[in-house]
This record gives sequence, C-alpha cells and structure tokens, in this order.
Amino acid sequence: MRGADLAITGEGSLDEQSLGGKAPMGVLAAAKAAGVPTVVVCGRSLLEEGQWRAAGFTALHALADRASSAEESMRDAARLLRGVGHDIAASMLTPASN
Repeated sequence: MRGADLAITGEGSLDEQSLGGKAPMGVLAAAKAAGVPTVVVCGRSLLEEGQWRAAGFTALHALADRASSAEESMRDAARLLRGVGHDIAASMLTPASN
C-alpha cells in the first residue's frame, strides 16, 4: 500500500458479516496502516452510510444503486463497474488548491 493514493476493494453483498473480517476489512486495515483512503465497491450494500463510514471506508459504490433491478445489476455488471470506475477516477482528479 505504500505510495498508493487510493485502495479499492469489493464485495458481492456488503453487510454486517462483511464488517466482521471478510476481505474488504483486510484491505481496509492494510490501507489504514499506510494512511491510504479506501473505497468499497459492491453489488449491493445492506449497511447504512454511518456503518460503512464508521468502519473506515471513504466511499461506497453499489451497483444496485445504479440499476433498475437486481437482474440488471448482475446482467450489466461490466457496464455498471465501468461507470463506478469513472466516478472514482473523477473524484480523484479534482483540481488541487493553489
């Protein structure tokens, strides 16, 4: 993680069980230790914003929030993920203050 500007991790369904030690939490722990912000990308989130923020994630992007149905979220995952990637990149490329 040293030298990284951002860590991105993912989970199919982000829920309370995820916060108990699944892969996203391992990525988050490593990123925190290196002082790197962490974004989580998931198919759907069953967590409230306060829960994922309290865990330490900087942002959350759920495909379900971009689709009209669960079926669309799964069927069009590649397209939806490209949109998520675009949004993450755009948020990282904000002009620096002078």
